[in-house]
Amino acid sequence: MKNEQTRPDLNISGVGRAAGGMYRHVRVDGVGKFSGDIDCVSYEVNGTSGLQGNLHCERYVVNGSANIQGSVAADEYQVNGSSKIEGSVKTRQTRIDGITSIKEHLQTDKLIVNGKATIDGKLIGSCVEVAGGITVGKDVECETIEVQGGFKIKGMLNAGTVDIVLHHRCEVEEIGGEQIQVRRKSKVRLLDQFVPAMTPRLKTHIIEGDDIYLEHTHAGTVRGGRITIGPGCEIGAVEYSVSYEQDPESRVGRQVQM
Repeated sequence: MKNEQTRPDLNISGVGRAAGGMYRHVRVDGVGKFSGDIDCVSYEVNGTSGLQGNLHCERYVVNGSANIQGSVAADEYQVNGSSKIEGSVKTRQTRIDGITSIKEHLQTDKLIVNGKATIDGKLIGSCVEVAGGITVGKDVECETIEVQGGFKIKGMLNAGTVDIVLHHRCEVEEIGGEQIQVRRKSKVRLLDQFVPAMTPRLKTHIIEGDDIYLEHTHAGTVRGGRITIGPGCEIGAVEYSVSYEQDPESRVGRQVQM
């Protein structure tokens, strides 16, 4: 970042307000409110902050609570507390250990969600890892996605590799990919016998890929080259071109070799 050393630091320890501008390090340990766009090296919130404008920085770290009225562009985006973004977020590395909500789109090379993330727009990334929970209002486009938590995707999930280990309910409109694998790690839990609605499973309308293995999946149509339907599935129709296997515990409406 140019002229980094000539920029002033902005630290708020109590309650304070400041205008937007160009800073080196912005740190809020109390309650800080900013009016106008901010361009800085780091934006760190340990207390509570509100920014009426856009933020451009190398590091965005929230350990407390932050509200950004505009969009965020950062190399590193890390939320351990609570973060609310009214616009879009574009980052290189994104890690959510707390709670974040983004009203528009998230574009990132790598996304790790151990907490809870809500994205009203699209999620576009290279590598997505979800161990917590994520809700996406539109499509998800990535190269790989690994899930060991839960998700709700209101659009299409399109990835080269999809690896889902069911721990919670997962729901998506459609899935498209080359390698698609859905497994359930644990056997039937005691809670599942009394509360079937809590049983981990994947619900979707269409799954389409080259190699598909499914467990505990409810889908209308599964279409692909090599398809294996494992236990716990309810599938309306399977359309395959190379091979097809089915667990006897699963129900499939019809199978067609294309």
